[in-house]
Amino acid sequence: MDEDEARLILGVAVGGDEKELRAAHRRRIRDAHPDAGGTAREASRINEAVRVLRRAQGKTVSPVRPPSRPPAPSRPATPPPGDVDGYFLIDCPPDELLARLVEAGHVVGEVVFMDPHGGLLEIVVGEAPAVGQLAVTVGAVGPDGTPVSFTLDPLGVTPAPPIGEIVAALMAELGT
Repeated sequence: MDEDEARLILGVAVGGDEKELRAAHRRRIRDAHPDAGGTAREASRINEAVRVLRRAQGKTVSPVRPPSRPPAPSRPATPPPGDVDGYFLIDCPPDELLARLVEAGHVVGEVVFMDPHGGLLEIVVGEAPAVGQLAVTVGAVGPDGTPVSFTLDPLGVTPAPPIGEIVAALMAELGT
């Protein structure tokens, strides 16, 4: 697959940034994923298009593989000040945290995408008909820990499972 074909598949213009590429991937995979009535071939072509464009941007594309289990965080995950749903600060380096989230993601759903350089993880969660795609974003470590945010989009016409239950299960797997 060349860059022009990849752009056509994802519907992105020449020179699009990582944010546009992520949004295009989510938009296309939402309908193309086998759990949403698409086919594995179609979803695979969309994922390949993302890899082609990331390589063209000079980004290294790593395969998703289950990591060895790093040590548990030294202090429990805490939400930031205020009432922010789906956001946590976790005392763990970002790369280790992403590896642990991948491992936990395999338990609570099906890991379908990981970008270790962008700190992005996508997990298909739930059971038909309530299936969703959980996007997990791991930020840069700060003085209070590593920020992690979660968003959940439905994969189909029915609502996705409740995000609170999914995040709680994921955090329980992390041991936080």
